[in-house]
Amino acid sequence: MPEIKQTERVNRLFNLAIDRCKDLRHEFVMPEHLLSVLINEENFNAALGVFYNPYQLQTRVDAALSQIETMPATTEYEPELSVQMSRLIENSLQMMAQSSAEKLDVPHLVKGMLSLEESWASYLLKDSLGGNEANFLSQLINFCEFDDKFSTVEEGSEDTTTWRRWVTCMNDHYQNRHPLIGREQELHRTIQVLCRLDKNNPLHVGEPGVGKTALVWGLARLIEEQQVPQRLMGSRIYQMDMGTLLAGTQFRGDFESRVKQIMDGIRQEGGHPIVYIDEIHTLVGAGAVGDSAMDASNMLKPYLEAGDIRFIGSTTYDEYNRYFSKSRGIVRRFQQIDIAEPSVDESIVILKGLQKKYADFHHVKYRPDAIEYAVRASAKYVNERFLPDKAIDLIDEAGAYCEMNGKDIVDKKLIGEILQRVCKVDAVALKDDSHAQLKTLRKRILSRVYGQDEAVRQVVEAVQMA
Repeated sequence: MPEIKQTERVNRLFNLAIDRCKDLRHEFVMPEHLLSVLINEENFNAALGVFYNPYQLQTRVDAALSQIETMPATTEYEPELSVQMSRLIENSLQMMAQSSAEKLDVPHLVKGMLSLEESWASYLLKDSLGGNEANFLSQLINFCEFDDKFSTVEEGSEDTTTWRRWVTCMNDHYQNRHPLIGREQELHRTIQVLCRLDKNNPLHVGEPGVGKTALVWGLARLIEEQQVPQRLMGSRIYQMDMGTLLAGTQFRGDFESRVKQIMDGIRQEGGHPIVYIDEIHTLVGAGAVGDSAMDASNMLKPYLEAGDIRFIGSTTYDEYNRYFSKSRGIVRRFQQIDIAEPSVDESIVILKGLQKKYADFHHVKYRPDAIEYAVRASAKYVNERFLPDKAIDLIDEAGAYCEMNGKDIVDKKLIGEILQRVCKVDAVALKDDSHAQLKTLRKRILSRVYGQDEAVRQVVEAVQMA
């Protein structure tokens, strides 16, 4: 290669391209050899992953290289630059001069490659990008610039833990959370999926409030208490908050740089990392610009493919069907685990396990019948919400009411009052139980419906029989 002022990564790429040429026993180093090794370069791979599967491009490049005539095995030689490779370097140097850069870098090489005519490398790359060359180059430049900043940070000029602002290590905070009660089957299934070789990324799907996030906090507790298989020992679970991650990303590339910074930071931490993404459906379209295909789901593909970071996602059935299922490339890398709403009896057990925390916090005592009534009443009268969340809200609200009004006992009556006040449930409905209401059903209907005595009788009998 000619003497060129270049970055370390470009120098490494040139050497790898020559090695690739020698391995295939080709006479000339060509742009296709460079593209073959570029695909595995970290910044190029991440930027390309937004638009196209890098591994599919690698397959196509390998197929093109297999068509090139090889040198005899007994012939000793040193490969030379092909005409197209020389043009690529010339074009790249022009791009470097136009950008006033001091050293030749990966974006300059890619621009030089895209400007080639009658080149398989240029054609395959353009075809993969589908007309998104400008957006791709913008992504690549952002990644390379961030990589340089991150390298400077590693040398000690700045803080290396910037990425921690956007994640929470659940292992360090599980003691501040409610203990996981029940859900043994779902937790065991999650651990089993995490221990798989392939498709080892669990996806928790269930209605809001059924305990999807609590399940992951429970897993963090088990890891810290060393009650998991050897493969998960020492794993660190990082919760990625999409809202925090998107906040302040005013310019194109800001969001993608943050995602890359987080993933690279977690990789460097080691410790068998697991990334938990609540509301994972928000990934689809997050960070997108206009009609481009850029979003966080595509950004994660290279990391999902590499397999050194495992992911746990959670979403609702509605959001999964509306958004997440459309991103097929992501869906096929996750194993769905359904998190069903717990039954009334299961919810009673859960609330009894949690009542001490709420009692200590509000300085009150919960009567046993209050806990059971909170579950049964919320299940019966609070619609469009799910157990155990809606029952937990009731006992928490009742505890807060007692603390504010100088009371220290939460009983069934108070739960009923809170249900009427907060949830707007009819007091008559709460006062009478089901059997009492059925006894007076005919009388109450007849007081509102006139001239239909026989029809009312038949309806009431049918309801009472049911």
